[in-house]
Amino acid sequence: MENKIYQIYDRIFKRIFALSNLAIINLINGLFGTNYPPNSRVEYPNKEFISKGLSKRFADTIVLIQGNVYHLEAQMETDGAIVMRVFEYGFYQAMNSWQEENIFKFPEPMVIYLDTEAVVPEKSILTIQFGTQGTFQYEVKNFVYQEHELLELNQKKMVVLIPFQLLKLKKLIAGNPAKENFTALQELVDNDIIGSIKANLQVGNITSDDANQLLELTGQLYEHIYRHYEELGGYGDMKPLLEGALELPLDKYRIQIDELEEKMKKAKEEIAKAEKEKAKIEEEKTKAEEEKTKIEEEKTKAEEEKAKAEEEKAKAEKEKTKAEEEKAKIEKKIIKIEEENKKLKEELAQLRRRPE
Repeated sequence: MENKIYQIYDRIFKRIFALSNLAIINLINGLFGTNYPPNSRVEYPNKEFISKGLSKRFADTIVLIQGNVYHLEAQMETDGAIVMRVFEYGFYQAMNSWQEENIFKFPEPMVIYLDTEAVVPEKSILTIQFGTQGTFQYEVKNFVYQEHELLELNQKKMVVLIPFQLLKLKKLIAGNPAKENFTALQELVDNDIIGSIKANLQVGNITSDDANQLLELTGQLYEHIYRHYEELGGYGDMKPLLEGALELPLDKYRIQIDELEEKMKKAKEEIAKAEKEKAKIEEEKTKAEEEKTKIEEEKTKAEEEKAKAEEEKAKAEKEKTKAEEEKAKIEKKIIKIEEENKKLKEELAQLRRRPE
């Protein structure tokens, strides 16, 4: 039964990363001491990996802000293998996002311990040996939730973790589910949790949608704890919104909005694709017309050159005929001259034969 309660908190931890970018940026700034602007771009790379045994593995949360990758894992209790799992998830994430040659970039890791009473070091270390190249200390920061007061969470704008304040009274109620303890739980919800959510909304640390979702999460947790320890219905089936997440009453409307936005996005992409295809067709049509015009011009030029060649041929034939006629005339003249020359020679011969 205790494991089922842990599942609820684990699913809520995953669910808070469906909140606005503003809320997540404030959380990352609070946990890692960064100072990202509220309008920074937030992305969620694929957190599904295939292990060496070909089984699917899921990291709790991988967040990308302005090119920097953060890996968060939530734990209810200490776990000696968690550092190895964080390293494994980090390795697969680095493989999936590998772009620069000879640079293997791991996410910045942190384990958030929500309910442990054990002593947890500030950092957990995994020693990696590289043979003759030496060793490397892989460090994973630890955030023990119960060691941080409500005031600090509010000052660091980590309001998305506020619903886990219910864990402060969980063990008390488990040991003594008396009415006064549930009254204390209700006061904790009203003053610490709801009051903090409203205060953060007023100063702009979260959006109104964030506030509504955090209130819904808190309400469901309170109802679950109450029913579980009062034996008024026990653990109810809760369909996850995403892998390992928790569905809220307003999620169906958000899903419908997301679906419509996705359809609009796809429609815009289809329109853009169609416009691109249309432009490509128009370009090909223009190119074809230019080719046709070029061919027509070349055809006209060829016909002109053919006509010119025919004219030059006719002129050459005419000049040839004229030359042949001139040749015939000259040959006749030559024959006439030869005949006259022959006649002259005969007359000269007769004159030489006459006596003196």
